[in-house]
Amino acid sequence: MYTDAEIRQKQQLSRAAGLSGAELLDDAEAVKRDCNGIGAAWMPDTTREWISSANPSLVVVADIHDRRYSIGGTEADRQAADAEFRANGMKMAKHVYRCYDPRRYWVMWQVRKFAALLASFGALAFNYREEESGNNA
Repeated sequence: MYTDAEIRQKQQLSRAAGLSGAELLDDAEAVKRDCNGIGAAWMPDTTREWISSANPSLVVVADIHDRRYSIGGTEADRQAADAEFRANGMKMAKHVYRCYDPRRYWVMWQVRKFAALLASFGALAFNYREEESGNNA
């Protein structure tokens, strides 16, 4: 679980990098409840911690993605959340590392790899919810 200070840092970083969905990190209690670093909730904590420490620039991107998955919705919402993860990951790579820094391209490669995993297995973790409509007929 993140501390309030860590959440404030994530809010600042996500806005500085121009990440889509940065406003989802404004609800500190939801961040504490929903966000767990990089990796699915069913993964052992040590595995998620290792993946997150190996990809520190993508943790805030994963936090926004975790919030989207927690909110849930339709299959289209899940696909939009996964596309947002990919776009935000690329933005973060460019925000953190300059074009001549090989780490930028490592992060971009990791983003593509994680996006492929989400496309294949994300539906297992997505929190689908019934959409409420006024039509009960």
